[in-house]
Parts: sequence; structure tokens; C-alpha cells
Amino acid sequence: MPQRLVVTGASGYIGARLVERALRRGVEVVALGSRPVGTNVTAVPWRLGEAPRLTAFVGATCVVHLAHDWASDRRNGTGPSNVNLAGAELLARTAREAGVPRVVFASTNSARPEALNAYGQIKFATEERLRALPRSEGRIFCARIGLVYGGPERAQYGLMSRLAMLPMLPMIGLDREVQPIHLDEVCDGLLALALDPPAGRPTVVLAGPTPVTFGNWPRTLRRARHGRRLLLIQVPIAFALKACDWSKALPLVPTVDRERVLGLAGAAPMPSAADLAALHLSLRDPARALMDSRPARRRLLAESAALLRYVTGTRVRSSGAVIRLARALRGDPALTRALPWLALRRPALLRLLEPVRPAMHHALSRRLHLAAMVAETLPAQPPPRAPWWLTIVVQGALEAVALPFRLLLGSLAA
Repeated sequence: MPQRLVVTGASGYIGARLVERALRRGVEVVALGSRPVGTNVTAVPWRLGEAPRLTAFVGATCVVHLAHDWASDRRNGTGPSNVNLAGAELLARTAREAGVPRVVFASTNSARPEALNAYGQIKFATEERLRALPRSEGRIFCARIGLVYGGPERAQYGLMSRLAMLPMLPMIGLDREVQPIHLDEVCDGLLALALDPPAGRPTVVLAGPTPVTFGNWPRTLRRARHGRRLLLIQVPIAFALKACDWSKALPLVPTVDRERVLGLAGAAPMPSAADLAALHLSLRDPARALMDSRPARRRLLAESAALLRYVTGTRVRSSGAVIRLARALRGDPALTRALPWLALRRPALLRLLEPVRPAMHHALSRRLHLAAMVAETLPAQPPPRAPWWLTIVVQGALEAVALPFRLLLGSLAA
């Protein structure tokens, strides 16, 4: 008989991917509340704070509680009327009455009684309430989740992705440490807790084992997705909170919630290596994992097409050749540095950046070498119609013009 999960918040950023990965493993899923778009999983009507129907838990192996009411945090703060507190407790009690063996509560690695934002305080208080329930030992598991990235551009990752498009960004907490973890890795950790939890770990930290400063994180996002640098300007937290209020009134400006700013200001890393090992999780390097994002793939394909056009002297119609070069370029350590945007439209301008003496330690030289190797597999092109002597004269003139630029600018593409 297949295992069955009951998931709250199944249509959210983490919940939708969790449902997808659970179904791939042959696990049945019941969505308590709205179901993810594009799925046909069973959905049982429910809102956070309501008593769920007992029929929703029939045959369930575990309840994974992801739902969170942000509006209640804003309205009620950490008061007893916050629906997140009472709602989580009511859900866990009902699941226990229905005979569900386990409940996994999605918390945050900012869960602390002294957290600066209501979200961190509420998550900590909810953990305490759930652990205080009768016979909770071995049945209640809390997953403290770090800074999630990857997948669809939603939630905080969507906000950070939009902000990373800007060349300059005012920011607080540049020296604060965060622990990035990919969305798929979070879901795999939650599934491990739900289906086969490690013994003696009622609370686990699902976060990157090596913290990075928040100042480096948006730079990593911009380099991986767009191949560009990002200038960060440190701003006082009071100004940042005012800017959050202004962002709600200004059009075409990403809205930033005060709760997220306060959460960042109070961020502090938690040890996670032992928990990840117990869950048999091996995390990818975020800089490499971000290369799988849609903007990064689009950029890589555009650069591959430009490089092939430069080495062949004509537009390459073979999409297979472009894809082969893109795959070869993925392993280049300099891939986080994009080609100049003008060179993507006029690849001939790469001649101004190509070094006079090609060397494999030069980034552009390596890319051109790979492009030339792929170009050799293409069908032979018809010879040019211009007379041979005219071709030589034109090439010589172009080389004379390009040489000073190659000497001066060649190092920029290294």
C-alpha cells in the first residue's frame, strides 16, 4: 500500500514542489486546502485555524504543515489571536486523533524567542506548542528551513531574483550570514522527515552547512543568472523599513515586506551539517545550482550562438550545435562573467576583446576554442563570393583597426 501525505500550503512555493516530488516517488498526496496548479491530487477544503475533516487523514502516513498566514502576523503579531499558533496546534491535535503517526512542521532557521520579526517569534512559539502536546515525542518533527532558492520565481526567491536584475541595490545586513538551500533539497529533506525520520532528531535544520554573507548572496544571484556584477550600498535599517512602506505605493517597484527586512536584520546561522547527514542529503553549490535557472540557461544559449557566429562568420542555424556548445561551456569556471551585451548582438565585436596571444587561462580564449571545436562538426559552408584578394585586404584593414583594442581590452575578458 503506498504511503500517503496530507500537505497544507500545497499550492505555495515549497508546497507545490513538495507535492510534485512526492508524486514522483509514488507517494499519494492529499492537499488540505487548495491543490497545486496543474495537478489532480485530492483536495479537501480547509483554512488555517479551522478544524480539518477527519476523513482527510484516512490512511495518512504524515501531515506536512507548510501553510502560514502572513496577514495574521501583520495584524496580530505574536499575540494569542494569531491564527498560525492556534491553527497549527488544532491541526496537530486533529491529526493525532485520526491516528496519523507523524506531523512535520515547516519552521525557519530564524525561529527564536528574541527574533526581530513576528515570523521568527511565531514559528518558535508554534514549535514550543507542538512539542508540549501529549505524546508528542517521536510524532512531532520541526524542520527549520534556511534561505530557499531555485525553482519558480515565487516568494522570497522571486523577490531576490527581481532585485538581482538591478545593477545597483541599497541593502541592509550585508555582513549577516544566511544559509542558502535549493528548493528541491528542502523538499527531499521534508520527505525524509515525513516518510523515514531519523531517530532522536525532533528538530532538524534544513539549511546550507556553509553560511554566506547576505552581501554575497544577491551578487551570486546576479552573476549566475545574468553574468553581471552588482553594486550594493549599505543603508540603515530605519531607512530600509521606510523604503518598505514606500515600495507599496510606487508603481513598477518590487514590494518588500517589513517582516522580511526584520528577519534579515536578525539572521544568525544554525549548525546543519549533522542534520543533513542524518537525512542523507548532499547539497549542491548554490553558484552552480543557479546555472539551472531559466535566465541563466537563456543567457548561456545566447552566448553560445554568438560565439559560433563569430568563429564561423555566419549565423549558425543548427540548434543542436548551439546546445552542444552550451553544455560544454557549463563547466567553464568563468561562465559567471557574461559576454558584453553588445557582442551578443554584433558578435564581430568580440574581435576587439580576443587576446593577441590566445591562451587557455584566458576566459574568452577558452570559450572561442570550444566554439571552434563545435564549429568543426558543422557541414562545410560554401566559399565566399568576394574575390580572394578583396577578402585579404578587408581582413588586414580590420586587423589593423582591432589590434590596439585587443591589446588594451583583451585583459578585460580574461
